[in-house]
Amino acid sequence: MLGMLNNLKNNLQKNLQKNWFHLFLLLGWLAIGIALRLTNLEEKSLSSIEVSTLGFSLGNGFLGVPLDRAIALNTLLSPLQNESIARSSDVIHRLLSESNHPPLYFLLTHWWLKWLGVKGLTVIWAGRSLSAILGAVSIPAVFSLGWLAFRSPIVGQFAAALMAVSPFGIYLAQEARHYTLTILWIIASVSCLIVAIRCIKHRDRLNIWLVFTWIIVNSLGVATHYFFTLALCAEGIVMVAFWLRDFRARKSFPDGYWWRIYAVMAGTLIGCLVWLPVVTGSSQSELTDWIATNYEIDRIWQPLPLLLGWWITMVYLLPIEGTQLPVTILSGLVLSIIFLWSLPALIRAWRAYSTQLSASRLPMQVLGGFFVTAIALFLVIIYGLGKNLSLAPRYHFVYFPALIVLLAAALAVCWQDLDRQEKSPRTVTLLWLGARGKKVVVTILLMGLLGALTVVFNYGYQKSQRADLLASHIQATSQAPILIAMTYDTHAELRAAIALGMEFERFDEGRTQPKFILVQRKKGSIASSSLTTTLAQLPRPLNLWAVNLKTGDRDLEALNCTQGKASKPKISGYRYRLYHCR
Repeated sequence: MLGMLNNLKNNLQKNLQKNWFHLFLLLGWLAIGIALRLTNLEEKSLSSIEVSTLGFSLGNGFLGVPLDRAIALNTLLSPLQNESIARSSDVIHRLLSESNHPPLYFLLTHWWLKWLGVKGLTVIWAGRSLSAILGAVSIPAVFSLGWLAFRSPIVGQFAAALMAVSPFGIYLAQEARHYTLTILWIIASVSCLIVAIRCIKHRDRLNIWLVFTWIIVNSLGVATHYFFTLALCAEGIVMVAFWLRDFRARKSFPDGYWWRIYAVMAGTLIGCLVWLPVVTGSSQSELTDWIATNYEIDRIWQPLPLLLGWWITMVYLLPIEGTQLPVTILSGLVLSIIFLWSLPALIRAWRAYSTQLSASRLPMQVLGGFFVTAIALFLVIIYGLGKNLSLAPRYHFVYFPALIVLLAAALAVCWQDLDRQEKSPRTVTLLWLGARGKKVVVTILLMGLLGALTVVFNYGYQKSQRADLLASHIQATSQAPILIAMTYDTHAELRAAIALGMEFERFDEGRTQPKFILVQRKKGSIASSSLTTTLAQLPRPLNLWAVNLKTGDRDLEALNCTQGKASKPKISGYRYRLYHCR
């Protein structure tokens, strides 16, 4: 009896020591993740979609910015001013009347900025810090998902490590957008899915509290980002696959323990249908304003390598943007070599779950099914609906947590050398022979850290519109008062102008601030009468910068404005010309 008590005491002490070890290790990953996400948080220029988040979160909207006349910089930036005390109802009203995004994240940002006490022009750090913190919260969240799915704290630790240094995760966390919060809802919803599949396997009913929790999580996910519905569709298809398996095994309609899962489906459907009038009632839908899929024979295949590229850069990355061409080529070559070198070891590790680790076969089926189904849904949207989602990396957060946990499971097998009995394919090359065991784990994590630093210092996942470079070029080139003319079609052009104006506000060196004019396009007229009138009223000489302005050179030359001959460096997201108006 005394010996049994001693054994029990020793086991408890060992478990306690292990738990403390895992806790401290998780805190270490969390510290690394927070440090990376907060580093250089406000150094990058605002994107137009971030301008949308801040403007609506402040309850200002964008309809108050004047069009077709020259306006001062502070007038252009008025949507980002926090002078008035807006209410939560103002945020919802502005958002639903001018956009079609669900309001949850905008309300959270509104309360966050109010709690921080931001006054005057909204600083970039304040707007992005909420997303960065939520991105850091995903580190312990994905640890819990890995531990829950595979019942292995080692898988959880590798999932937390990968999330902490993921270049893609840091890119999303350093944007004032709702992606990191949606990732948390996806992690929570997939966790509920795994518990539900285990209940189905043992023919147990779901706990009633899990039913309500799952419905609430799904409803909040849809209220954060409509792309959460893609995750719900992937979960639904996985659930249907297990329903059919159950049906074939019992040769009858599954019921009993399925009824509470049916209740989750019904509650989730109601939570989605609430937003249907908002989506269909918007006249200027940002959700349908993507670049269309190109079906030409030489371009129809391009989404496939882009998807592969986003998967790789979710894990590691090297400087490939904003660098000299030899550096970009070398970085791409190293990334390709590391990917090809580590892939056979990862494949062997995943195969080990079906040959040696049968107890973990179920989570592999659930997470693998979720990941593959989500990819299939993206391909349906790209080729079936003609919306090329591969061009926008941010939308791929839908399957991001599943990829992280699946990779963490493979790294756990490599770390413990559980794949040592797996034979390499006969076609394996000499380059692949060394890819085994802990060296694969260390290499991938180190490459992930290098990728994280690449994003932090803006050599990867750069903004599609480099407003900072354009503002610097305009200031360095102009020798006279500046008028920046941009075409206005939708709020997208207005937000792009505000993002450019923010750069003049942030890096003003005492020079005269530029004026802006947003020119509405008129049918049947190339030269805008509003631009003509404005140029006639402003004193000369004047430097006119046509930024994404849809008008011809002859129209401006007729107004005594000649195009400048200076060199024009290529700046991402902008077509611009300088005219000297004398």
